[in-house]
Amino acid sequence: MKTKTDIEIIFQRIVNYLLVILISGIVLYSCRRQISVTPPDAPPPSGFIYIDSYPKGFDIYLDGKDRRRITPDSLTWLSNGIYKITLKKDLFRDSSFTINILEGKKKSMYIDFSKNPLMLGSIYCESNPVGAEIFINDSSTGKLTPSTLNNILPGNYEIRYNLRNYQGASLNVLVSSYNKSNIKMTLADTTLWKVFTTNNSSIKTNNLTCLGVDKNDVVWIGTDDHGVISFNGNLWGGSEVTGALPDWHINCVAVDNNNMIFFGTNNGFVTYDGSQVEIYSAGLHGSAPLLPNPTIEAIAFDNLGNWYIGTQGGLMESSITQDGRIWMMFQSVIPDPFITSLFYDNAGNLWVGTHGYGIAKLDINNNWEYFYTGNSSIINNFIRTFTQAPSGDIWVGFGSSVVLGGELATYNGTTWQNSFVIPSSSQTYAILIDKNNTKWVATDQGLVKFNTSSNVINFNYYNTGININNATGLAQDSKGNIWISTYGGGLVEYKGNY
Repeated sequence: MKTKTDIEIIFQRIVNYLLVILISGIVLYSCRRQISVTPPDAPPPSGFIYIDSYPKGFDIYLDGKDRRRITPDSLTWLSNGIYKITLKKDLFRDSSFTINILEGKKKSMYIDFSKNPLMLGSIYCESNPVGAEIFINDSSTGKLTPSTLNNILPGNYEIRYNLRNYQGASLNVLVSSYNKSNIKMTLADTTLWKVFTTNNSSIKTNNLTCLGVDKNDVVWIGTDDHGVISFNGNLWGGSEVTGALPDWHINCVAVDNNNMIFFGTNNGFVTYDGSQVEIYSAGLHGSAPLLPNPTIEAIAFDNLGNWYIGTQGGLMESSITQDGRIWMMFQSVIPDPFITSLFYDNAGNLWVGTHGYGIAKLDINNNWEYFYTGNSSIINNFIRTFTQAPSGDIWVGFGSSVVLGGELATYNGTTWQNSFVIPSSSQTYAILIDKNNTKWVATDQGLVKFNTSSNVINFNYYNTGININNATGLAQDSKGNIWISTYGGGLVEYKGNY
């Protein structure tokens, strides 16, 4: 067997030694390449400030930058130096201050804005009439109107007035730093007015469209989307009718000589005799033909018990015969099929108001007569409502138009005369003449009362304290009280002396 010589053994050892040195050098070189020689980072700054305030909730800004912090909160990691801190909050003035921050020391700051007069506001409180006790957020201030409430922190406050024999009133007011807020409220005289809203009664909605009073002094009220409501002075009702309605939007309420109540809807009409509801919807009902249009705008009756139904598509008459009711539709005799109002006067004339073609009158001899801006002095062809004065004069209320306002007109049997007693550009929804010959007019700009053109009162929120600006209907009970339906303000009763 061949063996290695000593020289070969020595040579092999030298080679192995060199390989070890080479590999070690490579490893050391690689390690040195990976080790960083950058000096270590300095520790983060340790400046700190805690900020609190009264009231709380101020946004914290540092040197003009929003730090996304709200009092009470802290700012951290601050370096040595002088910083400007600003606190911001809606309705308050901005508040700024400087502070010297030292690392390693914690500072805190508490700011009571109620101690700074420049941060406070005031409220000047007026009322009509004067002398009402002033409450702020349900706490009495001990002051009477007119008075100023001083040193009020900015914010939203409820101001309420109480005065004997007047309905309390409240209003929300914003107060801002170093500013005076002014409020004035008119209080409703409860000896004259009584208001029924969803806040103080069981009425189902404040959006009322029309009303009528039956022979038992029950008030029947039409609503925008809650059907029919009745009120007898103590109890609310109407569900017996509403449950049977083909549509819950009521356009008109009428009461005939037999104390039958009629309700016109957007899908026909119904009658109620105190116990039974009959439905006349947009279809057949007994011997009744199809209504010319389902939307019923007006209903009237003559002394023989005949019904006149005004729709947006024409006028129908329902007459009583030995065989029952028969129905007839008026077509070409009326210039505009959109009927807006109907009235049967004391002389036996039927007055028909249209949406854009004036008035058609049917007399007791079945002769038609027409009045419009082209052949008479009436100022508008959009007819809203009729009534009759004790003198026999016919009063007419108009819808608004682009050119002319609503106004009123009277007809004495021969000539027309315009009466400019209601707000211009207003719409008249109802006219009532009470037993004292006082005229009441429901308009979309308030309730107007007058005896003569020189003695006119326009009742609105500003002089009554009642949300009566959009009066939609009028009726009088046997006691002389005036009932007013409003859109948005609920039901209103006027209890004047009669």
